[in-house]
Amino acid sequence: MTERPELRRDIGALGIAALTINIIMGSGLFVIPAAMGVLGGWAPGAIAVCALVMGAVTLCFAEASSRLPRAGGIYGVVRTALGPAAGAVVGGMIWLSATLAASGILAAAIDQITPFLPWLGHAVGRTAVIVAVCAFFMWIPMRGARQSALASEVTTAIKIGPLVLFIVLVAMLPAAPAAPTAPLEVQVVGPLLILGIYLCAGVESGIVMNGEVRDPVRTLPLGLFGALLAYSALAVAIQMAAGHALGGTLAASKAPLVDAARRVGTWFPPVMAAAAVVSMLGSAAGLASATPRMIFALSRDGLMPGALARLHPVRRTPNTAIVGHAVLVALLASSGEFKPLTIAASLASMAVYVLGCAAALVLRRRGVAEAGRVTEWRLTPVAAAVAIVANLAIILSASWPAIAALVVSALVFAAVAMVRSGRSPRAA
Repeated sequence: MTERPELRRDIGALGIAALTINIIMGSGLFVIPAAMGVLGGWAPGAIAVCALVMGAVTLCFAEASSRLPRAGGIYGVVRTALGPAAGAVVGGMIWLSATLAASGILAAAIDQITPFLPWLGHAVGRTAVIVAVCAFFMWIPMRGARQSALASEVTTAIKIGPLVLFIVLVAMLPAAPAAPTAPLEVQVVGPLLILGIYLCAGVESGIVMNGEVRDPVRTLPLGLFGALLAYSALAVAIQMAAGHALGGTLAASKAPLVDAARRVGTWFPPVMAAAAVVSMLGSAAGLASATPRMIFALSRDGLMPGALARLHPVRRTPNTAIVGHAVLVALLASSGEFKPLTIAASLASMAVYVLGCAAALVLRRRGVAEAGRVTEWRLTPVAAAVAIVANLAIILSASWPAIAALVVSALVFAAVAMVRSGRSPRAA
């Protein structure tokens, strides 16, 4: 028997809530209100529907994670319930989604400040700033889980302040003339629901920290639901405020919150632009703390190079995985764009939600309780059904090339698991 490397449990409910909000609240709140503007008065309701779907996912994930409170979160749940191949698909998708999201967010943040710093428009300057930011993102999680949680709490507070001020000030303005509401057709609503899920997605990244949460049976559900409720209310309020301020011009805006802020006063747009950059960088920093824990879990189980499972001898942080994640994000952010990375990340997340909710039902039926007690709700089976059907429907509304890329990625991760476990494709 070889000793399994273990992480230190230093994160409480406030820390997991702040980390989750910090990850979810990236670029979406500052960009997606314009895309949702096509739906007119239906837009806040569409966001609320996506939040309810994510609430169903969170319910299933929280219960399942309380049954298996390990590093890697829902990856360990699916691996135990559905087998190594399904576990590898989920773990790979979480890693892929988080990495693509962090890269897209970082690229978008650089684009926000390029008009003020023209030298960032050149490849050398852009790459240098991205590398410096990623180096800083490495330093924080290397200090320890408690330091990462504290950084998320501070960043989240800074991010929420300007958004609450935006909602209050815009509500005092006269409403702008509204545009006619577009017909609710599949080709219109489908892509917007993908963006809506992206806007509310991210709980799986917070659960990845499960191996470092104190009393996860109680702390994890409290932190996750607190984060999702607070964030969803904020997202709906911002959509309503942007529509109130811009009306029929909302859908055409490239920076809807900044454009809406111009109606308040000339001093407010720079504040919102700075808030956008802080929000994006804070989300990328949160992913820099969570994603290496996924890499650690995959490496620990033989699905990635064993060196990535090494822990610092004192802080018990996965420093090798932290460095590897930062390097990959820097490469993708230097060469990629926000929208394609965002769509790919959202589809990968929805695949995780489908398999994770199915695994939650399997663990519930088996009565698994690794820690001796669990958080169990009567609504979990209903929530799982709603989440699975909703996410599959939204995935099928995507373009066929995007669906094909998702399927190929899943097959690659499953094949790696089969090879690593010494099983032939036929046996699998």
